[in-house]
Amino acid sequence: MMPNLSVLILTVLCMTVMPAKAALEVIGSGFGRSGTDTMRVALNALGYKTDHIKEILENGLTAHMETWHELLKNGCDDEAASKALYEDLGYTAAVDFPTSACWEALMWAYPMAKIVHTQRKSGEDWYASASDSILSLMHTFPFNIFKRIDPFFIRFA
Repeated sequence: MMPNLSVLILTVLCMTVMPAKAALEVIGSGFGRSGTDTMRVALNALGYKTDHIKEILENGLTAHMETWHELLKNGCDDEAASKALYEDLGYTAAVDFPTSACWEALMWAYPMAKIVHTQRKSGEDWYASASDSILSLMHTFPFNIFKRIDPFFIRFA
């Protein structure tokens, strides 16, 4: 029996417009400027929906920024809030900051997820790359918030 065409169209529209809640399958533990954007592109090519700081910045996810602010301030210990950040928008993978700041807590929240760590060849290589990009943004949103609460960013304040 052929399904009603209007039901089929509505189903396809809902699947496209309304993201399904999904569990994280891949969690990135590497800091920005360590190949996280390349990892994002690769994961998306493999069919994952990948969260990255670009998602927050390019999509104006200000409510997420407030939640991240609280999570980072409290040691990433609110499992329900951290899961909502990903699942409400249907992310199945997450890399870069702020995910990398909470990767250990996320590992416990998603025990079946794979942890992928990216890093530069040396700290000096990372700093040279970061100085030309993300560190130069420290006085702009959302980094001006992060540097107040995350030990990693405080050293660059």
